[in-house]
Amino acid sequence: MRKGLSLKWVISGSFLLLIAVVLLIYSQLLSSYSVRGLLYTASAMMEEEALYFVRHYKKDPSLPPPQNYFFSSVIGKEALPPKIRQLLDTPPTLSFGAVQVFGELDADGQDEVKAILAQPLGDGKTLYMFDVDHDHEEGGEVETPLSDAYLDHELNSVNFISLAVFVPALIIIVLLVWWLVRPLGRLAQWSTTLKDPNAVSSQRPNFRFKEFNVLADSLAQSVQQVQAASLREGRLLRYTSHELRTPLAVLKANLELLALQSGGTLPPPLQRIERSVLNMQRIAETLLWMSRERLEPLPEEAIDMAKLFNELIQEHRYLIGKRDIELILDISNEPCRLPPTACRIVVGNFLRNALQYADEGSIEITFEQLQLRIVNRIRDTSQPEESSDFGYGLGLELMRQLCARLGWKIQVVTEQQRFTVTLDFNTTEPSASPQEHAEGDASEIN
Repeated sequence: MRKGLSLKWVISGSFLLLIAVVLLIYSQLLSSYSVRGLLYTASAMMEEEALYFVRHYKKDPSLPPPQNYFFSSVIGKEALPPKIRQLLDTPPTLSFGAVQVFGELDADGQDEVKAILAQPLGDGKTLYMFDVDHDHEEGGEVETPLSDAYLDHELNSVNFISLAVFVPALIIIVLLVWWLVRPLGRLAQWSTTLKDPNAVSSQRPNFRFKEFNVLADSLAQSVQQVQAASLREGRLLRYTSHELRTPLAVLKANLELLALQSGGTLPPPLQRIERSVLNMQRIAETLLWMSRERLEPLPEEAIDMAKLFNELIQEHRYLIGKRDIELILDISNEPCRLPPTACRIVVGNFLRNALQYADEGSIEITFEQLQLRIVNRIRDTSQPEESSDFGYGLGLELMRQLCARLGWKIQVVTEQQRFTVTLDFNTTEPSASPQEHAEGDASEIN
């Protein structure tokens, strides 16, 4: 049997995945915004230097543009290096006030990024200030061991903080899930013992949480109600077995005595009583057998379906009355082995409904390859749904349950005043009711 996933590991794994995604996003945003922070610092320095130059340029227009190790400046766009002029003709990647940043931002510093500032001087001229990259100059790459060491230390601190958040969070989540799910597992394990009536009446274990205790009490109460209903049903079945079989047997014996006294033939009123007694006896046997939950299959015998239909038609012909109904039979002589009494009950029920509620016309009965099909016309009715008053409600539902227990398949189709019942005797997996009655001495079908 394939085992399902543990709830504890599903919840803890989900939280772990969530924390991992948050840390991944945090790491990506940290590197991106670190670069942005450095660019913002550089742009603020350039803008402050440009404003300082503007103040002094107004006093002395011959003042040369500011130059230092980190950035250079010129007056007029024509004085810019060709590469810088080309960048100004393209849209910037970022803008920090008067400073425009060109190029892709990369936390590793592999791609070249240029920051260019354009500051009007008030006399129609413009001061252009741009950062200078000395790494590509001969001997221009400068190592800053102290600063690099500080940056590495800060980055390592960030990684340590990430792990310090991740690992304890994982441990806390696992412990929290274990603390919450463990009572749920105990509840599930305890619920499997409720099949025993003694376990239901015993004291419920304490599941630590109020909600679990309330759920356990409700579950135990529901099981007790179901068991009480099963006991009541079992008693009803025993009473049905004892109390109904006795009057049915008395009626059947007295009808046999009356038949002997009248020369072997009963008058029509007594014949109707005899048929009703026989139907009651078969229905009682069917209900009792269905309620016994017997898992062993019913004994099968070779059945002559043509002979069975002839007997059933003779038994139920009185239902036709004065209506003009033609029976069209197409019964195959193929051998079949079926439970005789169950087969007689099901087929007799369908035939009885067909004869009793059919409109004038024909009733088609076919049996081939273990499949029975009964088609008859029905009277016009304003009720689109099946109704017990119309004759197919309770009886049809009872036959559905019986056939489901035997593994037979039923298909019912109602269309344009035609009622079609198809019964497939090819056995499938029988269905079983969840209730089991240990008691009851109902008669078995054989």
